Amino acid sequence: MRAGDVDRDRVAAVLADALATGHLDPDEHAQRLEAAYAARTVAELHPLTADLPVSATELQPVAPPSTTPVTALFSKVRRGGQWPVPPTSVARARWGKLVIDLRHAVFTRREVVIEADAFCGLIELVLPPHVRVYDEGSALFAKRALPMGAADATSADGPMVRITGRAVLGQVRVRRAGDARHPWREWR
Repeated sequence: MRAGDVDRDRVAAVLADALATGHLDPDEHAQRLEAAYAARTVAELHPLTADLPVSATELQPVAPPSTTPVTALFSKVRRGGQWPVPPTSVARARWGKLVIDLRHAVFTRREVVIEADAFCGLIELVLPPHVRVYDEGSALFAKRALPMGAADATSADGPMVRITGRAVLGQVRVRRAGDARHPWREWR
């Protein structure tokens, strides 16, 4: 039987839980997640979760992660580490800076949407090399910047981040981890 996106998303959710509970290390999680998104049949998906506490055949639909907006108001807010990326997120910067670091994030869906609204502020997204990104937002007296070759990531089967929203008198900036132009940013 052919696997659909719903089947792949359920396996990705099990893998995310296994990573969060320590049953998988980050490298093995990345390998299994890549295999899950490349799977064409349900039979290819089953071995990816068979040795985990919850297998894909026993999995019930999982509630999506919290979709509470992340807001930086007259401040700097940084979201990073191993956190599950919800299918849709809202990021707001009002006279502040919001950094969303996706380098170690757990993608539970193949495509996630981040609504980035910057009013007199800056929203910066830090992406790992295997993530594709598309910016569909608008700008008014503002700037939206993507890295060169943003849509041409190293893995066409990897997750995709779609950025929407508005920038007014502010900036929405996307960069790759390890950007050679600004190596000092990694520790900020």
